[in-house]
Amino acid sequence: MGSATRSKVFDVQPFRHLYVHVPFCRHKCGYCDFNAYAGMDRLMPDYVDALELELVFARERYPFQQLETVYFGGGTPSLLPPTLAARLLAFIRGTFNVAPDAEVTLEANPASTDEAKIASWLDGGVNRLSLGVQGFDPKALAVLERRTDASQATRAFALARAMGVRNISIDLIYAVPYQSKATWLDTLGRAVALDPDHVSTYCLSFEEGTLLYRRRAEGRVPEVDADLQWDQLDAACVELAAAGFRRYEVSNWARAGFESRHNQAYWRCRPVYGAGAGAHSYATDGATAWRWWNVARPREYIAAAPTTKADGEELEPRKAAAESLMLGLRTTDGMVAPSGFDGELVKLERAGLIQRVSGRVSPTRRGLDLHNQIALAVL
Repeated sequence: MGSATRSKVFDVQPFRHLYVHVPFCRHKCGYCDFNAYAGMDRLMPDYVDALELELVFARERYPFQQLETVYFGGGTPSLLPPTLAARLLAFIRGTFNVAPDAEVTLEANPASTDEAKIASWLDGGVNRLSLGVQGFDPKALAVLERRTDASQATRAFALARAMGVRNISIDLIYAVPYQSKATWLDTLGRAVALDPDHVSTYCLSFEEGTLLYRRRAEGRVPEVDADLQWDQLDAACVELAAAGFRRYEVSNWARAGFESRHNQAYWRCRPVYGAGAGAHSYATDGATAWRWWNVARPREYIAAAPTTKADGEELEPRKAAAESLMLGLRTTDGMVAPSGFDGELVKLERAGLIQRVSGRVSPTRRGLDLHNQIALAVL
């Protein structure tokens, strides 16, 4: 960010949401384009040191109020040894005013979830677990290079529930090469049978630079039929609704009261501070917004602490409003539309992608399924 941005960032609205990035993985899956690294476990103690330095620096530099959500994402946060996880959780509670009813989420891989780790998470205040199941079909998991299986996912879920985790979300991926509608229906059925509180279903994307992208380009994995992809999304809508889940966002379903409060902060463009390697922060003073991000590589992040910011940008009011509209229209609740987008909204309504009810605009089922068209129209 330029000097003007740096001088104004102190006037932003207070942060009530904290994201903490843990970039370590046992193995980087072929489809993954996240800021994640395998084979760097030895850096974990130094990385937690750097996180603590950054968080103290952030607290002194930016306005924070009582935290409503804390989210540990990755990478694989569940790889942290119990002692380091407990230390980091205690440090955050000692450094910030965390609300008694704050939603504290930790992403976990079933293969690295065990009794000692769950105990450390619960003792540290984690009350929501996001399990990266991704699927139950061995062939689909092999394509994704997931080094976990259905039995590990089932075991991890049952263990977490038995130990007292009352809010568990599971992630699933559809439109995977060689994944049929029948195997996807079986995955949905097995997921529902676990009785989770929240389900996220993501359409597989082939991101440039990933191993899976190269394999498709080389003809080693096939293209996914568009009609099959649509059928799998529709199957998720039908099966999850029948099981009592409400689709409240493009890719997310929840039982009543279990919607992700942290993710809703993003969709509502609330200020979120992102700590850790490659983490992004978003701040606003109401009309103008700022986005900045940290040094991405763990070693460089550790060396840079506490001043870990790599770069950023200022979003002028029109762009900030457009992003707010695009993100708000990811949710079934929708939003009160910002001014200046009447033409775009009329076109979207005529296309059957949005609807207007009681002064709010919200996506239709078609709009949820084709949200990329909404994004293209407003951005």
